[in-house]
Amino acid sequence: MKDVKGLDEFCAELSSDEPSPGGGTASAASGAIAASLLAMVCRITRKRKKHEEQWQELDMMTDSLLTLRDELVQLAMEDARAYDALVEAMRRRKVETTTETEDAVKSALGGAIEVPQKTARACARILEMSSRVAEIGVRSAYSDVAVAIHLAEAGVKGALVNVSINLEGSNDLEYAEAMKRDVKDQSDRASRAAKGALDKLSVPN
Repeated sequence: MKDVKGLDEFCAELSSDEPSPGGGTASAASGAIAASLLAMVCRITRKRKKHEEQWQELDMMTDSLLTLRDELVQLAMEDARAYDALVEAMRRRKVETTTETEDAVKSALGGAIEVPQKTARACARILEMSSRVAEIGVRSAYSDVAVAIHLAEAGVKGALVNVSINLEGSNDLEYAEAMKRDVKDQSDRASRAAKGALDKLSVPN
């Protein structure tokens, strides 16, 4: 059995009494795992002679998925930092209400919205790629593809929950309402993409 010490430490951090890392980091991690699983399926399929016509495509998908994996690992760390920055800015505002503290809160809030937005977009790209992997991946790895699809969808929706919650702190009501509509649209698209990809597999949705 391979060493899972890193996962053990990550889960220990998530289960501590500290507020970060939290759901945003977990969403990015979910997407990173999904990308890793799909990359594995591409590599396994790439070893099969009967898939020779797809070798180049599989190599390209593997590279793209590994790039997304690395991006999401980075976003997992950025999310925790963005949350910590927001908490600190809010604490400062309770002590003193100045233009400087208000600007700090606005900046921190923007970061706390931007990072999960990036996470959602990255996970959505993984979902889009999962459909093709489901089409050409080896049948023996169908369960891995299915798990990846579910994880990528969870990554999108988890990240969007964080966007929605952080939008509650925005003073720009028109912007917040427009963003909330966009969040719903992204969530609906993720559900459709996940279902479409799963329909290409002979496994239950």
